[in-house]
Amino acid sequence: MVRISGEGALAIADKLCPGAKVPPSALPAGSFRLARLRDPRDGSAIDEALVLVFRAPRSYTGEDVVEFQTHGGRAAPSRVLDALLALGAAPAGPGEFTRRAFLNGRVALDRAEAVMDLVSAQGDRAARAAAEQLSGALGRRVDAIWEDLLALCADLEATLDFTDEEAEGLAAPIRFDERAAAIAGSLRDLAATARTGRLLREGALVVLSGPPNAGKSTLFNRLLGERRAIVAPEAGTTRDSLEETLLLGGIPVRLVDTAGLREAGSAVEREGVDRARDLAARADLVLALRPADEAQNDCAVARPDGPRTLFVETKADLRSAPRAEADAPLRVSAVTGEGIAELEEAILAALGTDPAAGEGGVAVSERHAALLREAAASVDAALAIFEDGAESAAVPAADRLRDAAESLARITGRSYTESLLDAVFGKFCVGK
Repeated sequence: MVRISGEGALAIADKLCPGAKVPPSALPAGSFRLARLRDPRDGSAIDEALVLVFRAPRSYTGEDVVEFQTHGGRAAPSRVLDALLALGAAPAGPGEFTRRAFLNGRVALDRAEAVMDLVSAQGDRAARAAAEQLSGALGRRVDAIWEDLLALCADLEATLDFTDEEAEGLAAPIRFDERAAAIAGSLRDLAATARTGRLLREGALVVLSGPPNAGKSTLFNRLLGERRAIVAPEAGTTRDSLEETLLLGGIPVRLVDTAGLREAGSAVEREGVDRARDLAARADLVLALRPADEAQNDCAVARPDGPRTLFVETKADLRSAPRAEADAPLRVSAVTGEGIAELEEAILAALGTDPAAGEGGVAVSERHAALLREAAASVDAALAIFEDGAESAAVPAADRLRDAAESLARITGRSYTESLLDAVFGKFCVGK
């Protein structure tokens, strides 16, 4: 499909379909015709294509739009594109069609961002979350908070019509503290979904770490459901990291098998160990593996402490009795499958994803989260002004509330700059 949008789109389309009984410019809005396309430079046949016409303002971009649905392959659509450029059309930039839709009031900025999220979704949950945002779920929540902010600000500014003596204590009837605290809480709750949003959009980096022969590669293959890593009884088989992606509970997981952690005996092995440590430091979650068949194995080097670490005892099929320690790690066997389902559940729990996201809920992006936190900080500042009991507190407190509203306006595009649009739409592919 080749699409053109903007002033002159219909006239250009007419020149691509010479001899058509009903030229594109004469087609009713929302209709289509089969037409023979010809190169305007030499009159040679290009293809037979469906020509669809959408008229402003009832089109995706809000402008006149013509789409040419050609036969498949590369040659036909490439020749259509070349002919359109020869007729005066200009190549679209990244996200230009959706950017025009936003500028023409067809879609809010948060919904425009959801288009790219939906296109790039790696799993069902990411697609559902993007679809929820595209339907306006995020915008509705942000708009509701924005309206609460403006209402509180208006009530607060109304106290300025009174003398200082009359205005004293008016903050209590408008329930300023209560309403501002509720707004700040709503902002933080929404910002807290950013972690799930990032995991849905980008995936989680989960690193298998442990000493040589801890069963990392075997577990790696088991979780993937295929033999991707080489498995051998000799220590040091894995010299470099190996990464594959799988879906766990709808979350894209970038699973990485790493070299065994030990005192390296060669430069090549040292490089592999260094890479393993670096990956573990950057991971969303580290699976620290300890083999059950080596009860006395010192795994301190393979067991980084911290909230991002899940301790796993591998080769459970080689141990006849459960460990005696109260804090025994998860026990799994990549050979028999024992504990694998429990491990997958533990991974999702450790990643801390919100199961409601993408199921009618909202998972915001890092851009949204930063603006939500900024808005919450402004509301906190307004609360602090009143708590300090400053004279004429209504004016600076109202200013902080307006700052918060401005931050929210940049989420939905009520307020924007060209640099903001460049940053948002620069991530899009050309066709969107």
